[in-house]
Amino acid sequence: MKIFKNIAGIVVILLGGLWMLQGANIISGMAMSDNREWLVIGALLVIFGGALLYFNNRPTPIPPVH
Repeated sequence: MKIFKNIAGIVVILLGGLWMLQGANIISGMAMSDNREWLVIGALLVIFGGALLYFNNRPTPIPPVH
């Protein structure tokens, strides 16, 4: 399950990056080009994908010894 979440996080980051580039009109010639809405949606996807990777790979706390 951890591998699936890592792959999903990477795919979401790449998709968000693509949408950001299209929204900023760096990649032109598509319906989403030069549309600031897709720039914002892409940025939110990049943040979500980064959070998914962070929470999936953070170290587990060591339980206290009694």
